[in-house]
Amino acid sequence: MIIIPIGIQCTNTILLKNNNKRFNSFPFDWILSTPKAIFELLELLFESNINIEDLVKNHFLYCEKKATVETLEHYYNCSNGGALYNSKYNIIFPHDNISDDTYNKYIRRFERLKNTILNAKEELCFIYISQSSLDSGNFTIDGEKVLINVYFYLSKIYNLIGKYNNNYKLVVFDAINEESTEILDKNIILFKVDSCNSCSELINKININLLQ
Repeated sequence: MIIIPIGIQCTNTILLKNNNKRFNSFPFDWILSTPKAIFELLELLFESNINIEDLVKNHFLYCEKKATVETLEHYYNCSNGGALYNSKYNIIFPHDNISDDTYNKYIRRFERLKNTILNAKEELCFIYISQSSLDSGNFTIDGEKVLINVYFYLSKIYNLIGKYNNNYKLVVFDAINEESTEILDKNIILFKVDSCNSCSELINKININLLQ
């Protein structure tokens, strides 16, 4: 099984590393993102079949702003901030700088993602882990909530992938539980987790064996 993180942040990747389950790097591993952004980027990658270099440079990594973190996962726009900020997609890059190496890294990761979805023989497991709570660990930008219509866009992601691969699943760990499950595609596997105070606490609450 190949596990592919789809947000909202590095919680997925840390969880996989802690359990010796991380064998590949994918585009959304170490960033803060939203299901809406992930869907729109996957739509460009597959439905529009956009050139991957163009996708990375002019969409994914088109960061005309910077941001800094105020409290845990609460970012605000700041000209001398330490994180790249893509305001079109509400994506924060806490660990990257704009350089040829960064562009090339993400080009490789998008190429790997596309090739994996189109050609992998193993089952694919897409994993989404929510923010830890609506207070501590919540993802906001300039005080605004950016994680909206989560179940709606996760369902769109699930159905988009289904056009290109029929051996996959999407597993959701949700510590927020504020949206109606009727919105979520019935084939998506949902695990409700208790709200907590940090991503590290959330990681400890998740049983990775549930991905099997």
